[in-house]
Amino acid sequence: MPLARTTSKAAEARRQGHAAFLDAAERAVAEGESYSDVSIAGLATSAGFSRASFYAYFTDKRALAVAVAERFEQDLGERVDDWLDGDDIATVRPTIDGVAAVFGRHRGAVLLLAEAATYDPEIRERWKALHARFEQRIAAWIERATPGTPKATAKARAFALAWSTQAVLVEHLADRERVAPAIVDALAAQWEAGLTV
Repeated sequence: MPLARTTSKAAEARRQGHAAFLDAAERAVAEGESYSDVSIAGLATSAGFSRASFYAYFTDKRALAVAVAERFEQDLGERVDDWLDGDDIATVRPTIDGVAAVFGRHRGAVLLLAEAATYDPEIRERWKALHARFEQRIAAWIERATPGTPKATAKARAFALAWSTQAVLVEHLADRERVAPAIVDALAAQWEAGLTV
């Protein structure tokens, strides 16, 4: 039994260390530092580790950014996956409110990813893949909610909804910590129009 407990403690310590580096990266960017300027030494200090410890968790800053993206995607998916399986237009406003809350909670992550996607091809592909995952689900939602919608129309609307929502939320959060209710209302109206042909 002691071996199992030791292994479990080690796994938990590793999980906590990993999360501490992700939190440090998000925090640095949320506080106004550009991700390109964030140093590994600074991240390690903020996370409570030595610089050398960083490499026990990540090969480089790109790997850290990918892990930040994965955590953000998981949190966003938990908020919208069930909704995307349905077709209830009445739930659009609370869903968009929940999406805005996820973006606000991970403000540093979305600012980091939006920045890194402009100069790092791997992060750009990751960011596009995240959007594509939701675009496919949104297009299917449109087709279920409005039978007879041409696939090309549903796909185009899904693309516009996913990317415009991300752009609005990232720009809005660039200089504030939370998404204003008026922005949520505007996005919800956009979604309601876009989901029904």
